[in-house]
Amino acid sequence: MWIPLAFVLLFSTGFICARLGTMDAEPFTLLLVRSLLVLPVLGAILWVRRLPSQWGSRAQRGCQMGVGMLLHGAYLGGVFAAVKAGLPAGLTALLVSLHPLATAALSLPLLGVRLGPRQWCGLALGALGASLVLGGGLEVSQGWPLIGLTWCLVALVGISSATLWQKRLSGGMGMVEGLIFQYLGAALVFSIAATWVGSFTFDPTPRLLLTLAWLVGAISVGAIWLLMMMIARGEAHQVARTFFLVPPCAAVMAWLLFDEQWTAPMIIGAALVVAGLALDRPGANQASAARAGADQPRTTQPEPTQGDAPASEQVGKENARPRTH
Repeated sequence: MWIPLAFVLLFSTGFICARLGTMDAEPFTLLLVRSLLVLPVLGAILWVRRLPSQWGSRAQRGCQMGVGMLLHGAYLGGVFAAVKAGLPAGLTALLVSLHPLATAALSLPLLGVRLGPRQWCGLALGALGASLVLGGGLEVSQGWPLIGLTWCLVALVGISSATLWQKRLSGGMGMVEGLIFQYLGAALVFSIAATWVGSFTFDPTPRLLLTLAWLVGAISVGAIWLLMMMIARGEAHQVARTFFLVPPCAAVMAWLLFDEQWTAPMIIGAALVVAGLALDRPGANQASAARAGADQPRTTQPEPTQGDAPASEQVGKENARPRTH
């Protein structure tokens, strides 16, 4: 059980890195450098692994680049830009954690998957909780910056879209190979974003270099390595079950490091969001689907929280069949 929890804790630190890294660098430039540094590390992993490579077809490589543009580009870019715009790291983590619920809501029109009672309840709790958090935040500020909330929306749409796209992809690519093309797609997005709306500001202070090293080593490589271990042991589903711990973990870290204050309504709202995510976890959905399977053989419960981990988890799960947040 320690491996899934370690993965979630590492992923939670990404929101702290967003706050620290954007103190000395423009967010899209920082993420561009991070994406470029990850590529040789992934290449080294392929070389050390010494297993037959699975590069897939040209179409599959293009799809993985597209997933990377949405997941790493829109999602991470939106998170870092939101924090840079002044949105608290803990609040950003909470808002973008709504993406399993957003994915569930989009599953019916896009994938034809019906929602069960638990998921509708989770959606309602998540919406109510988010409203309380945003409303309660007015007590400690003059209002959250609109541009920060807009970037959060970009991140939310990005990761939800990446999850839905990944669900529709077939096998044929290895996990690490898929990640390489995802980061290539992300690097393209960050290059364009840094040119159009960024400034290529990058002041290599010790704080920024340490943050970048953590982003590459602990999150982009370390967390993914834990993910690979879980997939090999058949424990990848544990990531989604524990992923609802990300918002409170990130909020506690932000409170300890940056003294980000939360009012009582915000705490209650965050608890409702976590409860909504917990109701939407795969174990509960699968149990509901099993009970309803006999009466409704064509109705299946979606597994939106699979997208809680990076889309690389989806890549890995496909590999296990045998085949890619």
